[in-house]
Amino acid sequence: MNIGNVIRKYRKEAGLTQEMMAKQLGVTTPAVNKWENGNSYPDIELLAPIARLLHISLDTLLSFREELTSAEIADLIRQIDTMFESEGFEKTYEWISKLIQEYPNCNMLIWQAAVVLDARRLTGDCEDPEKYDDPINTWYEMALRDKNEEIQRHAADSLFGFYLRKKEYARAEEYLVYFSDHDPMKKIHKGRLYMEQERNEEACEIFESLLFSEYQTLNLTLSMLLNLALKEQNTEDAHFLASKLGDLAKLFDMGKYNECSAMLDVMCSEKNVEGTYQVVKQLLENVDSLYDFRKSGLFRHMKFKSTDSSYPEWIRTKLLEGFRSGDEFAYMNGLDEWKKLMEG
Repeated sequence: MNIGNVIRKYRKEAGLTQEMMAKQLGVTTPAVNKWENGNSYPDIELLAPIARLLHISLDTLLSFREELTSAEIADLIRQIDTMFESEGFEKTYEWISKLIQEYPNCNMLIWQAAVVLDARRLTGDCEDPEKYDDPINTWYEMALRDKNEEIQRHAADSLFGFYLRKKEYARAEEYLVYFSDHDPMKKIHKGRLYMEQERNEEACEIFESLLFSEYQTLNLTLSMLLNLALKEQNTEDAHFLASKLGDLAKLFDMGKYNECSAMLDVMCSEKNVEGTYQVVKQLLENVDSLYDFRKSGLFRHMKFKSTDSSYPEWIRTKLLEGFRSGDEFAYMNGLDEWKKLMEG
């Protein structure tokens, strides 16, 4: 908040018009108007008289207490925690209230202070927890109006939790709009709402879809790391990462094909004849397992699109064509078992 906005805010709170303020300071009304519109600034010798007239400190007038650094916020939160132990809940609440009045625009502080207070009243440190519903939620709402999306999301998360505890499900759901559709927490909260309302089938479908999505993300991430290891010819890391990709596929019931497919790139990079043969043999034998995840209990509530029953055989044919035609597997031509395998 610049000095002009501060003057306008506190002038109005003091019940003064621009003309009245100008008269008491010995300046013209247009001068006050220019200050408030940011077109000019008061002379330095007028700062103290302006602060006295508006009943504010020079710090407030100059917006020294507008924002805090992350370190300053962390220090204040530590003071709050210490005060709970030494002064008790009520005195700490009063101190937090004054702190928020002192820093009314530092929404990260406001949100964090509200969270600490909220947690303390829910863990038995407060004789009448519901007494503080309104002030704590007011602080959350203040943080919710911040321009910073991260602060908005934090505040929305806190408000969602509050109304979920109160079983005010429609109100809780309103705060989900502050979460991106790509944010997994939005789906998790939606699932929690369904659980609380005993809509268990819908809750399971949401949680399972999150599992499926997380598998795809983890699989892609590990695959990128594997590609980097192969590019750098780091054999040890490549074997390790290909093994982890196989473990991941097994953990998520993705079928034998997916469990062994990552190791093929490693074997090819090493031109490992026996290793390549074994991996390719497993791939061709387990093409039918590509959709095994549909049979898994992990995803039993999910609705998958139907696939053509001939698709696995089509995949197998395409794999054989690739293994036979490319120079990539020329190093395998001297192995009799490979020739038999390629005859399909």
